[in-house]
Amino acid sequence: MTRKVAEAWLDAFRNKDVSRLELAEDFVHTSPFGEIRGRKVYLDMVRENSDAFFSKTIEILDVFDCGDKFAVRYLIDKSPACDCIYIRNGQISKIYAYYHYGEKPALSALSRWYTG
Repeated sequence: MTRKVAEAWLDAFRNKDVSRLELAEDFVHTSPFGEIRGRKVYLDMVRENSDAFFSKTIEILDVFDCGDKFAVRYLIDKSPACDCIYIRNGQISKIYAYYHYGEKPALSALSRWYTG
């Protein structure tokens, strides 16, 4: 189950289609930018900033399963990243994302979406 959820999560970003992601309404995403609360807010942010999020070159390295939570370690455009993903009632309820976003100017525009 967790491998399937991990693949679906990363496939959404590979295929530039986040519409089928199973995110809880009260979804929370925490990253080096801060925190985003709410499924709609997160999906709107990703769609509006698609150049910063979507990549065909995402390779899963490991999936660490802990029941209703797991970690997926992967490469995105050859840069390492890790998402700790929590599942509640079959939906992703929260994610803690770990990566180095560098000095990409396109990402500075994302700061308005994040709190914290």
